[in-house]
Amino acid sequence: MASRRLCTVSAFAFFCLFSGSVLAQLQIHHVDVGQADGAVVITPGGKVILFDVGQDMKRKDCIRPVSYLEQLGVKQIDALFVSHYHSDHIECIPDVLKQFPLKGPAYDRGGSYQSVPYDNYVAAVKSHRKTARVGDVFTFDKSPDQVVISVYEVNGKSKDDDVSTTNENDLSLATILSYGQFREDISGDLSGENTSNYNDVETPVAAQVGRIDVYKVHHHCSTHSTNAQWVKETTPTVAVISVGNGNSYKHPGQTCLDRLRADPALKKAYWTEHGSGGEPKTGLDAVVGNVEIDVPKGGATYTVTASGKTDTYQSAAPAPTDVGSTAAPTSAPGPKGYAWSKRPSVAVYHYEDCAFVANISPNNLEKGDTPPRGKKLHKGCPIHVK
Repeated sequence: MASRRLCTVSAFAFFCLFSGSVLAQLQIHHVDVGQADGAVVITPGGKVILFDVGQDMKRKDCIRPVSYLEQLGVKQIDALFVSHYHSDHIECIPDVLKQFPLKGPAYDRGGSYQSVPYDNYVAAVKSHRKTARVGDVFTFDKSPDQVVISVYEVNGKSKDDDVSTTNENDLSLATILSYGQFREDISGDLSGENTSNYNDVETPVAAQVGRIDVYKVHHHCSTHSTNAQWVKETTPTVAVISVGNGNSYKHPGQTCLDRLRADPALKKAYWTEHGSGGEPKTGLDAVVGNVEIDVPKGGATYTVTASGKTDTYQSAAPAPTDVGSTAAPTSAPGPKGYAWSKRPSVAVYHYEDCAFVANISPNNLEKGDTPPRGKKLHKGCPIHVK
């Protein structure tokens, strides 16, 4: 059977995808759907994966996600991931699937919810519906070009913790998408503080998730999301904030923005719209509409294209293997962590028990429990010289 050709014409570029053929890159599209959420992933092999398809809470229509998929040339959906059952995350799923049939599974948190959008969602996905569980790892495409989606939290439960919560936001299905060295967190509306309405489900998983390259900011950058511990442990390079103009929730929240901006690793935050909360900061924030992320083979670098401009970033160090990294460490870590030189010109880091650490001047020596950004593990490390 001949491969199905998918051609894209957008403000960014013209390109064609061939279903079943290996492409040069992974594509992640964060679609401007107003005060809602929706992302489209196209694997190098041409698989189309959706993460939530919500309805803008102000415009009350599904024109944007449907038209965006049309301009991508999509003909079908190969997999769907639903974070939780609020309308701004699921209400446009029936409209999308009516035009682009779901051929694979629809993963969600299981259980039920009392709302018309939820009932319509269940009716739309039919027998494709599957319950995702902590530790599930879903792979797309063939090795060594696999795209991996790993579930690290759902219904308040993670590998090591079980937060008792009934808040629909905090029950969100939380995932890491990885491709080579590249990692992005896409996790719905998780919260990071305990209040009368919300539960802190970010802190228990922050260290487990570890460093990420792109952070699709939890809960539209609500003041209750993205706590300091989460930012400290994940240190994203790029943030994507899905937010709508004139929203009644004051998203993005100023305190959420402040916590993101306190992270020196953050290079830029891309907002789909201006919102109605904190103001964008010149040089760090950009209100851009749709956001397209392209990750070439290996994932060592990636680009973010929005409003006709393309920015290039280096991927962070390889991630912990228990949350879905496809890049295995060269060898087992040393007993005490890592060591490296402060000097930018020194491109390598070491396990702390490596003999070469002794060659680093005490004035330049730094140590930590996680590898430094921008440096590569010394080949053969740890090396024990007698």
